[in-house]
Amino acid sequence: MAHETDFLDLYGKLRLEPGCSLDEFKQAYRRNVALWHPDRRRGTRADAIAAARLQRLTAQYGAAMDFYRRHGRLPGAPVVAQAPVAETVSAEPAAMPRIDPVASVASGAEAPARARRVAPRWWFGAVLLGIGAVVWSTWPDGPESDPGEDPGSPVATRADAVPTGTLALGMSPDEVLAIEGEPTRRGTDRWEYGPSWVRFEGDTVVDWHSSPLRALRVGSSRPRP
Repeated sequence: MAHETDFLDLYGKLRLEPGCSLDEFKQAYRRNVALWHPDRRRGTRADAIAAARLQRLTAQYGAAMDFYRRHGRLPGAPVVAQAPVAETVSAEPAAMPRIDPVASVASGAEAPARARRVAPRWWFGAVLLGIGAVVWSTWPDGPESDPGEDPGSPVATRADAVPTGTLALGMSPDEVLAIEGEPTRRGTDRWEYGPSWVRFEGDTVVDWHSSPLRALRVGSSRPRP
């Protein structure tokens, strides 16, 4: 069974805090890859240990970058709250109503009453415009696209590339491909999707593990008996 990716363990290996920047995270990963690469330990008895540690570190790093692409932040990093948009009201004075000089002489007493009726209407319209601006600015954007994909291609988003459906025991490899897409690593009897995996026996699905870091399209994390 594949180990659940432990980001606390990853930060400990990189000697970083969860609130570090993306550049610091990548640089620390490259330093550790150079440290544990088997080429630097050729001819020593620690080759197997170094290769296993490097493989584990690479899997954890890949899961962390997948988390960053989907959420816009590294695992464990604090969520930055969006600053509230201040409601603004136009400071332009209300347009003065056109007054007929002849009518103003005849009905001078009615002018203040008309001005009192116009002012509340203007302020009510300004408040409605301010509320509309706040709603528009805080309206959520569309689904985040992968920076490495071409927005104009037919597989720009995972939702477009993978049809709907859920995995089930007894499915064939072709059915799994139609639901989950191409695995990140394909073995003879197990396909890996980051920290998640699907196991086959005789070209049929017999088991799976769905990690919350890269969830499979299943009803539960493990098959129900």
